[in-house]
Amino acid sequence: MENVEQVILQELKEIREELRILNSKIDNFAGYFEVDEEELHELLNELEDTKRNGVRLEEILDEL
Repeated sequence: MENVEQVILQELKEIREELRILNSKIDNFAGYFEVDEEELHELLNELEDTKRNGVRLEEILDEL
């Protein structure tokens, strides 16, 4: 019975560690998308201007 408890505890520790790592990755990933509405509109306007001027999307993405 003690072995079963040890196995369960070990599994729970591993799950907790995996969740901690996943939460850390989610927090780091979320930081890439922090932009306010004004910045988003500015970016969209720049993309529209470049489309009208015939600039390739790859060139714009390289600048970002």
